[in-house]
Amino acid sequence: MKKMRKFAWIFMAAMTVAGFSACSNSDDDVLPGLGGGTGGPTTTPSVVITDTIYQFNNIEAQYTPINDLCPGWTHEIVSPVDDDRTWQSKTFTSSSTGITEKYIQATAHDSSDKNAGKTYELWMFSPALNVKDAANKVFSFYSEGAYWQSTSSLEVYVLNEPKSNASSKEKLNPVLATSTNPGGNFKGWVASGDISLEGKGDIVYIGFRYVAQGGNSNSTTYCIDDFAFGRAQVEHYMGESGGDTPEPTPDVDWSKAITVAEALTQADNSTFAVKGHIVGCIKNNPSKTFYESFEEAQTAGDIEWAGAAAFTGYSQVFIADDANETDGTKCLLVKLNDTDAAKALRNEAKLEDNPDRIGMAIYVQGLKKANFGLPGIREISAYKVGE
Repeated sequence: MKKMRKFAWIFMAAMTVAGFSACSNSDDDVLPGLGGGTGGPTTTPSVVITDTIYQFNNIEAQYTPINDLCPGWTHEIVSPVDDDRTWQSKTFTSSSTGITEKYIQATAHDSSDKNAGKTYELWMFSPALNVKDAANKVFSFYSEGAYWQSTSSLEVYVLNEPKSNASSKEKLNPVLATSTNPGGNFKGWVASGDISLEGKGDIVYIGFRYVAQGGNSNSTTYCIDDFAFGRAQVEHYMGESGGDTPEPTPDVDWSKAITVAEALTQADNSTFAVKGHIVGCIKNNPSKTFYESFEEAQTAGDIEWAGAAAFTGYSQVFIADDANETDGTKCLLVKLNDTDAAKALRNEAKLEDNPDRIGMAIYVQGLKKANFGLPGIREISAYKVGE
């Protein structure tokens, strides 16, 4: 691996694309730390964000550490202490398309094998995120990876301080690139989906923890791009020669979400946001894949309601206005596997091995369309978990 070449980061306020700055697609607010509430910071951050997207378009050189690239971002080398590799800039130009992509990566690979035997733990921390005042209390990102090794891992945390030993630290479960995901071996970027920060604190940080073994071909390379906060996840920006910077996906005003009862009266193929409570699912390997009515599915024993001995359904959930509902005619069946947002929601909402999710509130924006022949919501474009 080439030695990192550091350079002074120059704020390019005049170089905007669609009204956004080169490093971040909105202005970073220089504000005092708000503190207060569980997870509040113990120090005053210099940069506090309420709405932004970082697409790292200002990258000019390879291997620039993230803290030299974007104000407010920091990194920490936990181990080995005698090595300077960390989360740093990377560009890649496709020979077939001519598109140049710019992103942040972590790797322990060294073709010379000089770092063999070293264990790497490298952290990257976002700027302070002002959850308290954010209109949309979610964050998202894209990940990609290659050269998969079982000894390497990427984990994502929400913390009250930008350091590995923060006094408040919670591991999250976003959708990540893996050897089996479409993003495996640099074959495409994987969307994390919108990840809720409700109840995580007034001011928080997102930490990316990379662990790997040094040496030649001993480590997975992980890449991060399009980090967004305060807005729904955007389309992945393909970089230079890849088209214009996309406008952010419009934020969903969840206060206008309709009830399940109202949703059931909407016309098929209409799009809307709806709020409901998870009340059940169709079991794995049901007797049919299309039912003429809820009664048919119920009679067949294919529906798992609250109190089921075990939940096996993972590709959909029933939602209802009443958290204790067991009348299927008052439910919508939410599909959890046909869009990136739906797959991200699946990790947080599926009932398979998660009976505690019965009664949990979720919001989804999608298309009203039959699922298993029953009234449903498909093609989810955005979601929110919790009240």
